[in-house]
Amino acid sequence: MTRNSTQRGTVPPHQFAEALVSVLRATLPNSWLVTTEPDSRHDFTVRGVAPDGTTAVFAVQVKSRIEPRDVSRIAAAARDRHSGALVVASPFVSPMTRRRLAEEGIGWFDLMGNLRLMIDRPSVFIDRQGADRGPERDPADRRLKSLRGTGSARVVLDLCAEALPIGVRELAERAEVGAATSARVLELLAREAVLDRGAQGQVTAVRKQALIRRWTQDYGLTRSNALSSVIDPRGLGTVLEKLRESRQRYVITGSAAAHAYLPSGVVPVAPLMTLVVYAENPAVLMRAANLRETSRGANMLLGSPFDDLVYARSRTVDGLTYADPAQVVADLLTGPGRAPEEAEQLLATLAAEDAGWAA
Repeated sequence: MTRNSTQRGTVPPHQFAEALVSVLRATLPNSWLVTTEPDSRHDFTVRGVAPDGTTAVFAVQVKSRIEPRDVSRIAAAARDRHSGALVVASPFVSPMTRRRLAEEGIGWFDLMGNLRLMIDRPSVFIDRQGADRGPERDPADRRLKSLRGTGSARVVLDLCAEALPIGVRELAERAEVGAATSARVLELLAREAVLDRGAQGQVTAVRKQALIRRWTQDYGLTRSNALSSVIDPRGLGTVLEKLRESRQRYVITGSAAAHAYLPSGVVPVAPLMTLVVYAENPAVLMRAANLRETSRGANMLLGSPFDDLVYARSRTVDGLTYADPAQVVADLLTGPGRAPEEAEQLLATLAAEDAGWAA
């Protein structure tokens, strides 16, 4: 029987069964009959009967905790034991874990409001978004949980840019962080299944797209950088010309950077509406370019970056300085308007040039 041992403080399977049935009864039409029953291969089975008698059945496995690196093993075991729909239930299923489960065709349910159920016959698809943050964690679990902070950011961006394989200490030196920071970040990223490590602990492969997506759970364009809304009534072309003449350090990120990195002939998914610029001295740049802060109608976001690393990893294209593509992707994924769509287009371009960006 493939049940978790019920440890002190964990939620027993029967409570998950009650909670899941309650959610399904509230989600499906009132005419459906939803029940649970024991399952010798899983923790329990849910059966939904429609008014015409057609039946939807799926198995549920309860996990006291599930991390992205667990998903491949769960999927392989499920294929050996069960050919129908499977849902993994846990107190919390993180965004990265959900992404991996979706890739394997497995649904999920957690006590934070997240539910995904996919059944082919009869056709049932439920996708409910809940919290992206879990409940209070065990204080005895001292593993790194977050990629907030400059140390984590330096490791993440270095892993996207430099050659592999690489060990903990070499990565720490390259990213200019402490060895302890390097080790803890790599341990977290291994749990999140965004990189592979060899027998000696060295990083042998990085799934760069997954890595940046995981970073953006803790990093955001406007919440991690000191940015102000700015307007230039003359238009963004004037600002770009001023930047070409500027003698201070700056980098362009966001939509303008995405446009610069697209291959010739590729039409951007969105026009340039907002220019995002990190500057060493934003006040000086504002005076030089005759910009002013505004509460509405802004066509720029201007300010200081979370770390001077953005300057060190910049690139020059046609006389303008742009942030590293990995930084641009992160800023777009967490940016306003259609920025996330632009991130997806840039990711497709990066993946065509480097297989490491494909996943």
